Amino acid sequence: MKNFGVKEIGLALVIVALTGGIIGYKVFVLDYSMTTIEPEDGYYVRLMMNVTGNGNAFKLGVTLPLQSDRQRIKSERESSGGVFRFGITPSRVGRWRAAALSGEHSITYSFFAQTEERTYALPENQPIPESYSKQLREYLGATDRIQSDSALIREKAFELAPEGADLQSALTAIYNFCYSEVKYLKIRGPTDAVTALKLGEASCNGKNRLMVALLRARGIPARMTNGLILENNRKRTTHAWTIARVGDEWVPFCPTNGYFARIPEHYLELARGDIAVFTHSKHVGFDWRFVIQRQLSHREQAVLSNASNPLNILHLWTSLKDYHIPLDLIMIILLIPVGATVVALARNVIGLLPFGTFMPALVAVSFRDTGFLFGAVFFLVVIVVGSSANYLLMKLRLLHIPRLVIIITVVVMALMILSIVCIRLGLTTGAAVSLFPMAILSLTCERFTQSMLQEGWLPAARRMVATFTVAGGCYAVYSLEWLQNIIVAFPELLLINIAINLVLGSWTGVRLMEHYRFRDLKRASELA
Repeated sequence: MKNFGVKEIGLALVIVALTGGIIGYKVFVLDYSMTTIEPEDGYYVRLMMNVTGNGNAFKLGVTLPLQSDRQRIKSERESSGGVFRFGITPSRVGRWRAAALSGEHSITYSFFAQTEERTYALPENQPIPESYSKQLREYLGATDRIQSDSALIREKAFELAPEGADLQSALTAIYNFCYSEVKYLKIRGPTDAVTALKLGEASCNGKNRLMVALLRARGIPARMTNGLILENNRKRTTHAWTIARVGDEWVPFCPTNGYFARIPEHYLELARGDIAVFTHSKHVGFDWRFVIQRQLSHREQAVLSNASNPLNILHLWTSLKDYHIPLDLIMIILLIPVGATVVALARNVIGLLPFGTFMPALVAVSFRDTGFLFGAVFFLVVIVVGSSANYLLMKLRLLHIPRLVIIITVVVMALMILSIVCIRLGLTTGAAVSLFPMAILSLTCERFTQSMLQEGWLPAARRMVATFTVAGGCYAVYSLEWLQNIIVAFPELLLINIAINLVLGSWTGVRLMEHYRFRDLKRASELA
């Protein structure tokens, strides 16, 4: 403590005590409790539908995602401008109705889905049951598209699983046939089981109708499931897989994508059975698409449901949200002083010398959009491109402001090219590079070039490494969810940040990096 000022330490302790008193008064006297906003991983899905009426009555039915212990559906919302009567049946079918519908109208249904992967163990040497309950016998019968009573289907079923075959071997043989021997063909329109068997090719619906038919013909209850593959995408396709009764549970199989007795995390159930996801009145225009994005659940929703205490700053945000002020902006503003403290610690105590006084703290903010890995790559690529452009421009002896404008233009172009490359490669997280603060990067490029010309390549490279290292430290601090929650709940804790910097500002000791730089001199003085 001898390297810090006594007065500054005393003043810092007073500020800490004052902060503790404010928090204690809120908690113990005013009965204030911290509102935590824990992010949840999942998928945000929007079903966007366009309908065109002809003046007649209109009906639309959509199988909505099922609630189960494997998949949880939250924050369901429907928006249709008050044109339709909307309701959800007990079997999870959304119904939109209008007495007389004319013209074009849009309907949006959105939800947040959390799903889990499940793997099932099949019993060994268990015979195929000879009888089932009345409820399960329903899944042994034939339908128009699942012709389990067809001679062709039965012949193939017993060829794959002869008499005496146990349940596990029958499931394995029929699955392997549908997965490997029936070619996947991306076609629209229904394909029944017999057609799929004859052609040896089918869409996911046809492959699964065939698998269900073969299982039923072999005495194993089975049914189809219609659902959605969750991935960052816009799509106009659904997916189908098979579930078979094994003991006391339904076990999933996907002969299209190769999942045996397993359902992956990104499969979402919409309907159990060979039923259409969409049904609507005839002679109307109807179009639809799913827009899927993997993300954390909306913090705004958590705030609206939890931040009811007027002492919490989040309560203030609920009155500002109508002015389109995002909650993340408030969190970033509150955390920037903390990041600036990391920079002060790195410069004054450790001895790292990044470009700019608080530039690393601002660069770290941009990493929140892209993630640290993508942000690091973009940072290095853009610095190389921008600094090269600046180096060439300085040869032309341009004035400072026009030269900086040209650098910003080059940086923007480089960012857009990187964004397009990420989109083409399916790296949707990296596509957020378009939000990267251009001014900060442009100034960094200029500082790097000036340092390179004045000090040489090696010192400039060292300062760039220091900038990136300190920015990484700021990013690590910004990413602490508990810190985000506690700062938002108790913004008076920023007074502690002032206290810390009062102490840091009184530092008179040797920086840690200087101990290393002057180690030989220190060793010589000790020997003397």
